[in-house]
Amino acid sequence: RDEGPPKEIQDVRDNSKDGEYWEALTRVIPERKLKLWDALGAALLEYHKVLTRRSELFSEATALQRQNS
Repeated sequence: RDEGPPKEIQDVRDNSKDGEYWEALTRVIPERKLKLWDALGAALLEYHKVLTRRSELFSEATALQRQNS
């Protein structure tokens, strides 16, 4: 039995809660944890500066030891 092409079914999506959904996604990570991560990131940058400076000083000291020998 041939009824012809199937009728198109319009899939109407309810988007009334989309704004609520996207707003909730902005709070997936709690503010307290974000602040902690920011503080840790800043501390790691400072630590990196200290280690870089130590490396430079170590290279200088090695060069001076070679000169003195």
